[in-house]
Amino acid sequence: MARGVPAQELVVEIVGAGRGAIARPAFAAGEDIRMSGSSLGGARVGDLARVVVRGRSGRVVEVFGRSRAPATVMRGFLWSHGRGLGAPRAVDREVAEMVEGDPLADPGRRDMTDQEVVTIDPEGAKDHDDAIAATVEGECVRLWVHIADVSHYVQPGMAVDRDAARRGCSVYIPGLVDPMIPPRLSGDLCSLRPGVSRRVVTAELLVAPDGAVREARFYRAVIRSESRLTYPEVDAHFDGASLGGPGLEATIAAARTAAGWLRARRMARGALEIGSGEAVFDLGSTRVDGVHIEHQTAAHQLIEDCMVAANEAVAQYVIQRKAPAMFRHHGDPDQHSVERLYAQLASLDVATPPLPEGHLGPTERREAVRLAAAAVGAHLAAATARGDAERSALWVLVLRSVKQAYYSAESVTHSGLASAAYLHFTSPIRRYPDLLVHRALVGALGIDVPGPERPELELAAVESSDAERAAVDLERKADRICAALLLEQELEAGKWARPFDAEVTGLIGPGVFLRFGLAFEGFLPVRGEGGGELMLDDEEIGLTDQSGTVAVRLGEHIDVRVANVDPLRGRVRLERADAKVGDRAERERAHRRMARRPR
Repeated sequence: MARGVPAQELVVEIVGAGRGAIARPAFAAGEDIRMSGSSLGGARVGDLARVVVRGRSGRVVEVFGRSRAPATVMRGFLWSHGRGLGAPRAVDREVAEMVEGDPLADPGRRDMTDQEVVTIDPEGAKDHDDAIAATVEGECVRLWVHIADVSHYVQPGMAVDRDAARRGCSVYIPGLVDPMIPPRLSGDLCSLRPGVSRRVVTAELLVAPDGAVREARFYRAVIRSESRLTYPEVDAHFDGASLGGPGLEATIAAARTAAGWLRARRMARGALEIGSGEAVFDLGSTRVDGVHIEHQTAAHQLIEDCMVAANEAVAQYVIQRKAPAMFRHHGDPDQHSVERLYAQLASLDVATPPLPEGHLGPTERREAVRLAAAAVGAHLAAATARGDAERSALWVLVLRSVKQAYYSAESVTHSGLASAAYLHFTSPIRRYPDLLVHRALVGALGIDVPGPERPELELAAVESSDAERAAVDLERKADRICAALLLEQELEAGKWARPFDAEVTGLIGPGVFLRFGLAFEGFLPVRGEGGGELMLDDEEIGLTDQSGTVAVRLGEHIDVRVANVDPLRGRVRLERADAKVGDRAERERAHRRMARRPR
C-alpha cells in the first residue's frame, strides 16, 4: 500500500479474484479497489469483507460471509455505518462489575413482587423494558406501568452512560439489534423477564371512565413479571382464547378497559391517527424467506395507550415540580401545509370536510389534519370494499403535512397526540432521552441525586434528535436492502419477465418512485412526449410536460417490470411492462454484468 496516504476501513464486496482482485464498496458509491491475491485473506468472489484501504489498494482484515446471505449483509451494513461494533473496554468492565444483589435491600424501593404483572411485546423481542398491572377499583381502573430502572445501573459519569449518550438509541434492523446499552443490561439485568425480580420505576394511575387520570403516583419498586405475552397471544385472547389463568385474564381485561377510556379521551381532544403497516422481513441463513405486513392490532393499542398515559403523567409531574426534563415536541402543522393537503386530496378525489376560510389557529389546523386523515381512512376503506387497487400514497400526503417530532428541553405541545406536554419515559433501555427523564423524575421525587440541569438537557436534546433521525434512516435503508435481496431471489428464479402492478408513491422530475408487492420499491424513469423533461405540478401530485399535460400522478397504478436490482444499495430500477422484453436469458446476463460493473 502507498505510504503517507491515510488509511480507511470499508465494507466491500469481492467481485474479482486472482492477481487482479477487485473489491467494490458494498453499501455506497465508490471506486473499485485493486488488491493482490495475497491481500484477500481467504476472501472469495461473492464475499462481503472489511478492508483497510490506502489510495486505491486494500487488504482484507475480516470476512463477514457471502454477500447475499441476509444476516451477513445486515452485519456488514451496521458495521459500515459505525454500529454493531460492540462497546468500549471501559464499558465492558463496568458492566462486568455490576451485581444485582438483593432488590429488597434498596432503601425506599417498594416490594411489589406479589402483584400480577405482565409484559406484552412482539414475538421476537429480546428486551422487555415495560410491564403493566391493572385492577378494577370502584368505577375506575388502577393501572400500574412498570418501566425498567435503567437509571439504577447507568449513572452519570460512568463509561456506559457516555457510550449510551453517544449512541442515542438502539437500532433495530431485520435480524439484528445494535443496543444502546450492552446486552448484559438490555437483555438481562434491566429486562423485565418473567419469574425474576427486577428493579423498576413505576407510574401508578387511577383512570376514570371519562379517560381522565384522577391520581398519579411515582416511585421505585421491585416486580416479578408473572407472564411474558406476545401481541398475537393477546389478540387471540381478545378473540376468545384462554391465557391460562383467571388472574392474568382479569389483569388484561382491566388494562384493556383503562386503555379504551384513555384512547377515547385522546381521540376526542383531537389526536391524529394514521393507518399504516410495517414490513417485517423473515430472514433465513442463506436467503430472505419472506415478508409480511404487521398492522397495529388491539393488543398493540392496549400497550400504546398505557404507555402514552404514563408519559403524559410524568410530563405533568416534572412540570409541576419545576424539574428540568427532556420533552418530546411535535409542532402544529402550518397554514400552507394544511391548505396544500386539502388541495391535494381534492385533486385525487378524496372527499374532505370544507376547510374554514381565513387564517386558522393551531387547534383548527390540528383538527383539519385529523379530519383529513379520517377522510383518507374512509376513502381507502371504501376502495378496499369495492376491490379497487390500493392507494397507500394518500397516507404519504397526510404525513408530509405534519412536522417532524424532536426532543426539546422546553415543555411544549405534542400536536399529533393533542397533548399540552409530552415526553418519553417508557423505553430507557433503547432511548437515551427516556433515561434522562428517569433521572429527572427520581430527582424530583427526592429519592436520588438531583436530575440533569437545563444546559445538559439542551445539548442532549439536539444530539438525541440527530441520533434518532440517523437510526430511522438506517432502519429504512436496511429494509430496502432486504426487500431488494428478496426481489432478486424471485427474479433469479426465472421471473424476470413478470409484470408487477405498482403504485406511484413519489415524484421527481426524472421519474417516479413506485411500491409493488408487499414491500418492494423501485424507480421508473419517465419522460414526456418526445423525450422532454417533466415537472412537478403546482399541487405536487403529478408530473406534467411543458404544455401542462399530466403524464403521471401520485397514487396512479402502472404495470412495470424489473430492469435491474442493486441489492446491497437497496436500489431497484423499473421499466414499463409494455416495453420490449427481449430474451429472458439475455436480461439475466445483463443484470449480472451491471452488478459487476464499476459504479
